[in-house]
Amino acid sequence: MNEIYITDACALFADKLTPDEKIVKGSKFYFGKLEKDFDQIQEPNYNLRCNRLLKFLVDKLDLSEYEKSEIGIVIGTTNSGIEEYETTENKHHAELGNPAEFLKWYLGTTNYAASVSTACTSGIKAFATAIRLLENNICKAVIAGGVDTLASMPTYGFHALEVLSHEKTNPFSKNRNGISLGEGGALFLLTKKSDGIKILGIGETSDAYHSATPDPEGTQASIAIQKALDEAKLSPDDIDYINLHGTGTISNDLMEANAIYKIFQDKVPTSSTKPITGHCLGAAASIETFICYEILKGKRKLPIHNFDGEYDDKLPKINLVNENTEHGEINTCMCTSFGFGGTNAVIILGKENKKNKDVKYNLSNILPHEKPMILIDDILQIDMKNQFAKASVTINEDKVFFDKEINGISPLVGIEFMAQTIGCYAYFKAGETIPKIGFLLGTRLYENSLEKFENGKTYTITAKEIYGDNELVSFECLIYNDDKEVAKAVINAFQPVDAEKFITETGTSGN
Repeated sequence: MNEIYITDACALFADKLTPDEKIVKGSKFYFGKLEKDFDQIQEPNYNLRCNRLLKFLVDKLDLSEYEKSEIGIVIGTTNSGIEEYETTENKHHAELGNPAEFLKWYLGTTNYAASVSTACTSGIKAFATAIRLLENNICKAVIAGGVDTLASMPTYGFHALEVLSHEKTNPFSKNRNGISLGEGGALFLLTKKSDGIKILGIGETSDAYHSATPDPEGTQASIAIQKALDEAKLSPDDIDYINLHGTGTISNDLMEANAIYKIFQDKVPTSSTKPITGHCLGAAASIETFICYEILKGKRKLPIHNFDGEYDDKLPKINLVNENTEHGEINTCMCTSFGFGGTNAVIILGKENKKNKDVKYNLSNILPHEKPMILIDDILQIDMKNQFAKASVTINEDKVFFDKEINGISPLVGIEFMAQTIGCYAYFKAGETIPKIGFLLGTRLYENSLEKFENGKTYTITAKEIYGDNELVSFECLIYNDDKEVAKAVINAFQPVDAEKFITETGTSGN
């Protein structure tokens, strides 16, 4: 996965569960309700409570850097306007695509817009779709998130399944009594701009065990967790906090405790926030990801697992956060989400790696060149855990390959920008010592959309190791200008065990 960041976010959800006897007539249940009225929407097809909430949220996002043609929209939902449809019979109110279409209409965007509806995993699935839009340069920024408001039909559905709780939801307790539903929404602005909280990895699986009951062993749930860890190139010990799905049903508690214990045992602090927010269905994963986002931003402490304290001893023991939980600095958070039909989704967020960000390196000590053959200007980021390096260059007339006739540098020099970024990575991989001599084997395909690297513009170069054995290494290299990809290549490098012998036998010179 390319580097994708959350550069802005906002959310609204309940801060407590309250009793209600109107939603299910004649019966008291607890809900996470929003005690707020939102401005009406004048277009009848879009005048839904979920859309009024979306309007409230999107007005808080800073979209000023982006043209309307550059912004995509992906919204997770399960209810859409089904509550309003019961009285209006307006077919548009029952369409799952309505929330995304509303935002596109309201903002006047002209790019991709779609809703995602995969039950409780919808919010994380929306992130996965948004990331693909960015990676394929379809959008420069994507508004991703989820929204759902309370509705009678799904509430009666949970009641019919006998999982709706007459008491506040009590996940992982031996005294659990089921789900408390809620409502709310969260929106995120995703870009490639390295400024914010980073999306480190997403894992998705489907177990097809049962239409409404999860596999009690949590096999595919644990595989989704492992997939997210693998994509993030993290070990279980690297996760600092897990926001659990934690619905308060025996089926979910058993499955999730098994899945978490298989990977983490009881080593990582975990908690469910549904005893505060309620289960917000299609918005749940987005809201809980937002809670992780705020933890990483330093705006929220680890949420205490709010239950009666009587852990169900029939479950594997996991580490639920309480007032006495000790933890170090929180640098990574995981959010788990599991839904009807066996859909499983997990997301990992992390703080931007600020190592080296404010350090100015002497590139003469890192690259096997002297000026003026050192073409790049600075190292922006070195992330050895993710096998990644980022550098920059600003084009000016002092550059050795500057061509006054074109007022810039030939696009072919981009290969050397990439090679020198790889050289910086090799230096740190060797333990901040000059690495063994390597040989640039070139690339099968170098794509560059520029006529020239233009005078006065700054370009960012990234190099990510995607394959390596003892001697041959491949790097995916990209060049950006103002977050827009302008060049890419997969570059192969050869680093023989005995470079001097290789040079003698082949007559090759190293770079």
